[in-house]
This record gives sequence, structure tokens and C-alpha cells, in this order.
Amino acid sequence: MSAAKIFAGEFTQDSLHNIYDEYISITSAIGVDRLSRTAFEQRLNSEVALIAGKAHEGTYRFSQYKEKLISKGAEKLPRVISIPTYRDRITLRALCNVLKKSFDSQLNVRLPQHTVSELRVGLANGNYNHFLKLDVSNFYPSIDHTILRTALKRKIRKTELHQLISSAIESPTVAFPDRSKPKSDRGVPQGLAISNILAEIYLSKFDTWAKNIPNVGYFRYVDDIFFLVKNDPVPLFESIKLRLFDQLGLKVHELGNSGKSVSGLVADKFHFLGYEFKHGKARVKIDSMHRIEASLAKILTTYKYKCAASQATANAFERSNLLAKAAKICAWRLNLRITGCLFDDVRRGWVFYFSQIDDEAIAQLHHLDKTLRVLARRFAFDPKDLKSFVRTFHESKRSNLSHRYIPNFDATSVAEQRDILEMYGMEGVATMTDVQVTRAFKRRIRKETSQLEQDIQGGSRG
Repeated sequence: MSAAKIFAGEFTQDSLHNIYDEYISITSAIGVDRLSRTAFEQRLNSEVALIAGKAHEGTYRFSQYKEKLISKGAEKLPRVISIPTYRDRITLRALCNVLKKSFDSQLNVRLPQHTVSELRVGLANGNYNHFLKLDVSNFYPSIDHTILRTALKRKIRKTELHQLISSAIESPTVAFPDRSKPKSDRGVPQGLAISNILAEIYLSKFDTWAKNIPNVGYFRYVDDIFFLVKNDPVPLFESIKLRLFDQLGLKVHELGNSGKSVSGLVADKFHFLGYEFKHGKARVKIDSMHRIEASLAKILTTYKYKCAASQATANAFERSNLLAKAAKICAWRLNLRITGCLFDDVRRGWVFYFSQIDDEAIAQLHHLDKTLRVLARRFAFDPKDLKSFVRTFHESKRSNLSHRYIPNFDATSVAEQRDILEMYGMEGVATMTDVQVTRAFKRRIRKETSQLEQDIQGGSRG
């Protein structure tokens, strides 16, 4: 099907309403227009009609994006995330659907652990002696709009669709509304529904070239680029560096020991996507171990403070209920950190991410199980109902997650959703409709799963 026909189908009012119900209604971030979800829903019909009309006319223009800064650690510049308005969020999701369906045959969008799995196979076959890891400098901000538009024209001819994409990537990201801020002439804002798919389209021609280099294994996840080679990797590095700059306007850090672009023997220790490799074997990078341990300790610290607040309650019955509730929430959150979950058809969580470790590295999971129980005793929390990292690892290998050990929130009944919301103390759950319950539940799970992603970030790069 042509991109024009896909565009026509995605930008009907019915499709846009479905997008809002499925994706946008469970979000809560507010854009530069300061319009809340509740206020937006009061004008949803007119907003959807406006999107459909202006998109087909080629006159839709995106608002400025609201700036959100994400810390990358000490001595590093924060990552800039762009938050769209609710109207733009619907438009971007519909646009993402058009791009995915239009470029489906050319792109292979995957999870990072799938890339690690392929790397393990490449290491195991014994054909390579050296590795080469490239670090692209400021990838998203460096994407050239002219080159991107040329790549998009391979599948998209409809002028209105190109205008829509151009407006999306040219709209500036601001800390507060600023009409004097010029349009961006370079870069793709991070955090938009279309950001990753545009990045894949931008690098697709390079992928085709890299996969066809003789006697070389090529692996990439977004801008993390990795090669396995038989001989000295330095000439290959120079060739790749030149090609990325000449054809895509991308700069890579020079080879060195800074942890940026590096090369070495495959028998040596190296890191990729949060994994540590040595002698071809994969284990969890130490930074990632420390991050999940800190996450567990944070949940137990919250439990400690809730218990202290509960103890100050004079009524013994109420005090007992508050303590029991604090323990229940703590156990639920700890177990979610341990097992992860299935949500929006995606396996999420720390163990799922590190499912590609070798058997020898399962000792790291035993260590986490032991650490959790030590922490629980330190915070006076009974660990008897806590799950296990080791068992989660083995359960995660199943192709079907219909069992109960790892929660599947896509299959959670409305009654179970009500129980979880009531556990968290949401008021008025009993009087909410099933649709309202499901939306509130998805917002709650979205918040919890975003914290699961934080357990991975930071250690997952490099």
C-alpha cells in the first residue's frame, strides 16, 4: 500500500479518536500550551477534526515542544527531551503509524537485547579476532534535514505528508513559549513518537552498506554501532568515519581509551548496550547492577518512611491498616522491579533487558536475590512474599507469558485493575466506569514501567 493511502487511513477522525483512546489518554505530560488532559478531552472532537482537516490540507503546524532535561550523570550534559501538546501527540502517533507501515520492508526496528543476541552469535562462531565500537557525537541533534527528506522520498511522494514531517522536526524545543525562537534547521527532537523511526530511516542506507562489508559482523542499536572484524580494525574505522560524515553529516569520536569509540581483541573485556563481554561471554555491566540495587533500596526507604508516618497515627486499628497497606505496596513494587512485566505488547524490565547473559553470569542474579533479602531485613520488611531474580530469568525464557509469575498487564481483568488502583489509595474507584478504570490503571502502570526503564538507562549505553 502506498504511503498516501496509509496516510489517508491514519488521518481519518475515527482513526485519530482511536489513537487518543489507546495511546494518548493514558499520558499526563503537559505541553507548552499548559492544557491538561481533562481540559483537552472537553474539546477532543473539535481538536481531532482540526488535525484531520489541516493534515489533509497540508496546513497543520506543530506547536513548540516543551523542554524536559534528563540527567545523564555527573559532568555530562543532560539529555533534552521534547514534550508535545496533546493535540500534537495525537498527530505524531498517527504520523508514526504512517512511517512504520510505509518503511516496514526496509527497517528492522528491534529491542536492544535482540541486537545483543545477534552479537553473541557472532562472537560464538569464532570468525572474528577484533571488535570496533563507534560512538556518534550528538546523533539526534546532528541529523541533517535535507538528507532525511531525501531518504523519506524513497517511499513518500505525497507533498502534504512531507510538510507534516517537516513541521514536526523543525518545531523548536523551549523551556517556555517563545515565538522569537527560530525553526530548527537540523536535528530531530528526542522523545517524540516519530523520533526513533526517523533515526532508523536516516541510517538505513548506511545499514545496507555496513551489512555487505566482506568478513565483518555489523550490529547497531540506534546510534550504538559495533563491528566484529578479523584483522586490524583501524582502517575500517577510518572508512566508516569518512562515510558517516560525507553521506550523513555525522561525526564519531576518535578511537581511544575514553570509553567513546574503542577497538580491541574480542578476548578482551568490552562493553556494549549495558552488557560486559569477556572471552565472548556476556554478563551484566557493574554499573547496571548498582543501578538496580539502588532502585530496590529506594523502594524500601519509601516503605520505611510510610511506616514511620503510620506509627504516629493514634487509632490502633487505623495504624494497623496503614502499616499493612504500606507493606502490600512495597511488596508489589519490589516484585515488579524483580520480574518486570508485559505491557503494551512489550516485555519490560531489568531481567528482560539482560536476558542475554550467559549461564556463568547467573551468579549475578543470585547476588541480587541475596542483596534484596539483606536490604529487606535492614528495613524491617518481611521478604517472604518477594519474588526471585533467578526464577524470573528462567521464566523470561518462555515464549508464552500466560503464567502468573511475571505479570501480564495487557491481560489484567478490570476487577484486578480496580484492586491495584485501590491498593494505591485512588479515591472513587468503586464508582468509576470500566473505561475510566482501565485508563487510570494504564496511567498507573505507565508510571511504574517508566521507572523500570530508569533502572536500565545510564548503564545501558556503552
